[in-house]
Amino acid sequence: MTEKVWRTRPQPPVGFASYMGVSPLEATLLFNRGVRHPEEIETYLAADSRLLNDPWLLPNIERGVAALEEAISEGRTVAIFGDFDADGITATAIVALGLRELGARAITYLPNRLAEGHGLNDAAVRRLADQGASLLVTVDCGLSAHHEVETASSLGIDTIITDHHTLPDRLPDARAVVHSGLPGSAYPYEGLTGAGLAFKLIEALHVALGRPWPEHLLGLAALGTVGDSGPLTGENRFIVKQGMAELARTRNPGLRALADVAGEKLHELDTRSLSFGLIPRINAAGRLGDASLSLDLLMATDRETAEPIARDLDEKNRERQRLTREGIDEAVDQMELSPNGVPNVIVVEHPGWSPGILGLIAGRLAERYYRPAIAVTTSSGVSRASARSIPEFDMTGALRSATVPFIRMGGHAQAAGFTVPAEFLPKLRREMDAVAGERLEGVDLAPAIDIDCDISLSLVNEETLSFVQRLSPFGQSNQTPAFLTSNARVVEARQVGKAGRHLKMRVSQDRVVRDAIAFGQGDKPLAPGDAIDLVYSVGVDRWGGAALPELTVADFRKT
Repeated sequence: MTEKVWRTRPQPPVGFASYMGVSPLEATLLFNRGVRHPEEIETYLAADSRLLNDPWLLPNIERGVAALEEAISEGRTVAIFGDFDADGITATAIVALGLRELGARAITYLPNRLAEGHGLNDAAVRRLADQGASLLVTVDCGLSAHHEVETASSLGIDTIITDHHTLPDRLPDARAVVHSGLPGSAYPYEGLTGAGLAFKLIEALHVALGRPWPEHLLGLAALGTVGDSGPLTGENRFIVKQGMAELARTRNPGLRALADVAGEKLHELDTRSLSFGLIPRINAAGRLGDASLSLDLLMATDRETAEPIARDLDEKNRERQRLTREGIDEAVDQMELSPNGVPNVIVVEHPGWSPGILGLIAGRLAERYYRPAIAVTTSSGVSRASARSIPEFDMTGALRSATVPFIRMGGHAQAAGFTVPAEFLPKLRREMDAVAGERLEGVDLAPAIDIDCDISLSLVNEETLSFVQRLSPFGQSNQTPAFLTSNARVVEARQVGKAGRHLKMRVSQDRVVRDAIAFGQGDKPLAPGDAIDLVYSVGVDRWGGAALPELTVADFRKT
């Protein structure tokens, strides 16, 4: 595991705390999150509807809404085609539920990851045509579906594409392509995920029809946004914060049943419990093949239907965990047995890996070795792959520079997927390694922890915890504040969890004692009396019913 670099973020100028009218610690945390003026504080902390943007500013949304209005008024069937991950599943549910509430006939289609792969395909378009669809809405996919949109048109189906992925050089000839980053776009925020964009479409449609906007669907939008690691800035802050409030009072039988099997309390949800509790279970069915089970859960109308589906998803998540552990072990063995060391781009391959766990394997390798990583499985002459990257390397940009004939390819700078004829995989490996060698030349490749400020343990109190919580929701581009405390003393340290993977400790400084947990660091030797510097976030320990500050340790070093 590559040793982490500790990096202190730029500190605010002298007098900034007085100017902002807050404590020095609060001023530093606000400054590091881009809040520069006193009048911005309340809006940032509230993360309320002031962060919402006008949906009519989205490029081509008028065309999309007009097509939906026509379909509803004429009683025509609207098909929603999504993706098999949490973002695509929740986006599909948002559009389908939003349309049905308006009296529309809406049918859904999620591709099978194993049989069909990502994105629109001709066979699916023809099946939807056979079911009477005359309007097709894609969510979280579609930007590269040129041929499939032509097929739909030949069958008398108009297509509305809503997608947030990286724009290709040429767009399909659809009735409307809704994407916040299109050239000339007046939309002020480009961070929406597939679920967020789906919500904006349904929001605009409800407004156009004089209906109250569908606030209850924000819970699904929050799940999709967090599940896709959308940046928790701007409008996404409202979507996730308000969405979690909607989840706390949701009447959706599927979401309530899912929380039960995950052991989560809906009124205590945060982005961590979404990420480790609800979202993996929503993803589980799609990772093993057919994501429609998760969609059935989100659209269930009664508890009797929802509960067995939730239990099934919980079992599938356990199976996914087992397959992932085995796959990661096999991938690490490949790396450790390689005589050439760690390459510029890690490529691992195994014919037995399920396509649904490739992204998890690649992500773990990128984290472990701090290199871009690609996990591949090959069958019937076709190689399918998922790639995960590091902040210093644009994975999708690199793939687009390759000269191999991709069957499919798309994604973001940090996450991508592709299929390619297996015979071209060695060439792609060489090209990616060369591109990475060029673009990463001279770059010090080591994972960094960005530290907000150095504080004493005495500042880890209820007041600090309360302010930190007001900065939430936390996630991509709005990380939980990280603090450094130097020269603390270990009072107690013991391994906990399966195989002692985690380290539970108590640390002290100037007679102040705090509990701490270091996840995944149980192999680090530590004993009472050791002096350490530690980097951590401040969370809540609810053990025994009390809500007490607890340190979640990202890293520590003996002094």
